[in-house]
Amino acid sequence: MPLSRIKSKMEVSQLRLDSSAASTDVNERVLLDGTDSSDTNDGYAVILEDSTANAFDGGPFILSQAPITVANPTFRARLIANQNMSHSTFTKIGYTLADFDVGGYYDNTTNYRYQPLVAGYYQFNIGQMEYSNLDVYDFIVELRVNGAPQSESRLRLITPGVDNEDIYATICTHSDIYHMNGTTDYVEGWARSVSEEGSGTMIIYGDHLYPYGSWLSGHLISRTS
Repeated sequence: MPLSRIKSKMEVSQLRLDSSAASTDVNERVLLDGTDSSDTNDGYAVILEDSTANAFDGGPFILSQAPITVANPTFRARLIANQNMSHSTFTKIGYTLADFDVGGYYDNTTNYRYQPLVAGYYQFNIGQMEYSNLDVYDFIVELRVNGAPQSESRLRLITPGVDNEDIYATICTHSDIYHMNGTTDYVEGWARSVSEEGSGTMIIYGDHLYPYGSWLSGHLISRTS
């Protein structure tokens, strides 16, 4: 066969994905050596697949939405100014500075929460320094998922019977693992303090010795989508 004839045949060959079939169920046959309606009468392949029953959706590939390219979401946010708290009242901590935020999922301006768009299991960490210079004897830091308290996800430090700045300059830390659905789930940091004076207290961002005295951080440890 002349070389020109071979070249012509190669140029018109193609792989065609046809979505015009009336019935395109998953697992239909791949048609090889079919015949098209053009004058070349070349064979082509048709892959039939139903978009409403996509065998890949829900696994590592989600074909019904734009691909998510963030491989390892992680963040760390902290206070850059002191925050006041009412006596014996849980208060959401407004971490305004993100040291890093791979994926850009932390809101440091409005809601002060982490809402990842990659579904999976995440480890979250919270740390808070009690620095109100009052006789605080009961202090709690906790992680909240979707605004709800998690009774098993908090640290409480209580020193009953001790007077005079009981836990002053103490940093309380806590960690836990939660599954995030990749759409609506979010995590926040909360705290509560109780003083012997019964007055409001203060959570501090740090001092010259502990500039990172208050933080909320997290990272993906196992992706599920």
